[in-house]
Amino acid sequence: MRFTPRQIVVRAQETAYQLLATLDREALVSRFLQSYAKDQNRAGVITQPELYRDLMASVRREALLAMVTHVDEALPRRLGLGMPAGAAPKKKARKAPGKRGARGTRKKSPAARPKAMTGRELAAHAAVLDLFREEFIVALGRALRWSEEESGEFARDYDLYEATRSRAGGERSGGSTRNITSGPFVDRCGLLLDPSMLEQARRAAGRFQAQLQGAAEGVLKKVFSVRRDN
Repeated sequence: MRFTPRQIVVRAQETAYQLLATLDREALVSRFLQSYAKDQNRAGVITQPELYRDLMASVRREALLAMVTHVDEALPRRLGLGMPAGAAPKKKARKAPGKRGARGTRKKSPAARPKAMTGRELAAHAAVLDLFREEFIVALGRALRWSEEESGEFARDYDLYEATRSRAGGERSGGSTRNITSGPFVDRCGLLLDPSMLEQARRAAGRFQAQLQGAAEGVLKKVFSVRRDN
C-alpha cells in the first residue's frame, strides 16, 4: 500500500503520541525498575524518592531512544518501501526431489532476482522516509515540550543509537530480540540502573530493550493497520 503525503504525516504524528502513551500509560519504566530491585534484592535503587525520580527520568529518556530507533528501522516495511535495513529474504523451504521420469530429471527454475531500484525510485523512497521522520520527531518534541537545546540533545543521542545499530548491521524487525547483550541502551541503562552490579544491570537492560521494541512494534501495527482516508 502506498501512502499520500497527508497520510504519512498523520501516521507519523499518531505514532509519536501512541509511543509516549504506551511508555507512560503502561508504566513500562517504573515496572522495570521495581522488577529489577525485587529480583536482584536491590531495594536501594527505588527507595530514595529524589534519586528514584532522577533515575526514572533518565531511564525513560533512554527507553524512548530505544523505541524511536526501532520505529525508524521498521519504517521501510511499514510504509511499503521494501525490507527494513539489515533484513534478508527468507529462504524457501527445499522441496522434495521429484521422481525421475521417462524424460529425465526436472529442470530447475532459475532463481528470481530482486529488481534493482532506479535512482528516481531510491530518491522517492528517501523522501517518504524523511517526511515521516521529520513529522515524527516534531510531534515528539511538541508532546514533550522540548526546548531547542533539549531537541538537539535528543537528536545527538539518537544519532549515537543509530550509528551503533548501523555498524552492527541493524536489528531485524520481527526477529528474536530476547537476548540483547550490547548496544548503547544496554550500556547506558545498565550504568544508570546499578553501576556496582553492572553485568546484572546490563542483562536486565537487554531484556527491557526487547520489551520496548515489542511495544514499539505494537504501536506501529496499530497505527498502520487502521483503514482510513487520511
